[in-house]
Amino acid sequence: MDQDAAEIATRELPAAAAATGPLVSGWETDLADALVRSGCTTFALVPDKRLDPIVARLRTRGMLIRSLAQEEECVAYAAGHMMAGGLTTVLMQSSGLGNALNAIASLVISMRGTIGERNPAQVPMGRATVPILTALGIQAFTARDPAQVETIASGIVAMAQAGVTSAMLLDQELAGPARRESGR
Repeated sequence: MDQDAAEIATRELPAAAAATGPLVSGWETDLADALVRSGCTTFALVPDKRLDPIVARLRTRGMLIRSLAQEEECVAYAAGHMMAGGLTTVLMQSSGLGNALNAIASLVISMRGTIGERNPAQVPMGRATVPILTALGIQAFTARDPAQVETIASGIVAMAQAGVTSAMLLDQELAGPARRESGR
């Protein structure tokens, strides 16, 4: 175990949780155990008293707990760990979800499951992409013509620099008929 990992693994629970002795039975234990059985070995979170019993159980199981200052840091940590072949679960409050989206400054999404799609497995997510982005408060801009690409790309980067998450959707029409048919 490297020095950073050793330091992370030995971090204490927040003082309030240690003083009250967090509950380590019931659904919290069931949840922690299910995550471990499913293959999660690393957990990232912003400390939250409601999560303390879950974290306490994970510690008894010898799991690596990464306590960070912001939810977007948790998302970045989990992404990096996943790229290295690990599986990290991010634990957060519902209010942290909005903060976590700040880690995604701008999105460029190649749309599948729209007009001309030949793979039916792509259709449900193709249908759901814009409503999901809308529900998350992420404005989406669709490029259907190559002449729109530069303007939309510049626009979503400017929005990201202003702290606004947005998305550029690359419509299947943009690829032209030959690429659409091949699915590339």
